[in-house]
Amino acid sequence: MRPALLAHTERIGYIEAWDEQRRLADLIRTGESPPVIWLLEHDPVYTYGRHGTRADLWVDDNALAALGATCLATDRGGQMTWHGPGQVTGYVIMDLRRGPGVRRFVAALVDAMTEACRACGVPQAASDHERMGTYVHGRKIGSVGIRVVGGVSLHGIALNGDPDLSWFTRMSACGAPDVPATSIAAEGGDGARVCVERALAAALGMRLGLSPAGGQPFPGPPGPREACAPTPPAPAR
Repeated sequence: MRPALLAHTERIGYIEAWDEQRRLADLIRTGESPPVIWLLEHDPVYTYGRHGTRADLWVDDNALAALGATCLATDRGGQMTWHGPGQVTGYVIMDLRRGPGVRRFVAALVDAMTEACRACGVPQAASDHERMGTYVHGRKIGSVGIRVVGGVSLHGIALNGDPDLSWFTRMSACGAPDVPATSIAAEGGDGARVCVERALAAALGMRLGLSPAGGQPFPGPPGPREACAPTPPAPAR
């Protein structure tokens, strides 16, 4: 098991977290930081990846503003999705050249979400590696979207603990408009953030061969810098 930094932060903006991910990836790429498992919530935001389009969101910017949300293009894989309150977003930033490789990494992310659902009281959750997500009887409960730059992974997973599911009715999620969204709470489990994050941290660690430690306890500080800024190692003598 490799040591990893586990970080929890309070709700923050998507762009702020995106900037922090890139900073951490640079440190990991140069060996100045261990892998990072970063668990958080975002302010309401729709994002679409390199295979998506703004047309997959069925409301305009004025309607979004009235809802208190935004829409952003990102550099991850995948199509349109939503992040916001009640959903745990997990960024797993690690050097895949020293780890499982991209295919096994994505499979591990999917399986970790499935195990977290089961640990939080949804035993019927199942992995779908072909569609890169976790489902409950055809309803989508968790999704994966990553990017790999210089061998280091960015972005990660989104697992619905107890969000307002009406957010998902305004888009064609992951290019599959006929697939309904669900959540741990909607399926009768414990969708509280503390339960979901604890289960995810344990499952991600086991699946990725990481020993997560050294992060902030739940709930974390209001911004990512305090929780996610590792101390560079002392120079060798």
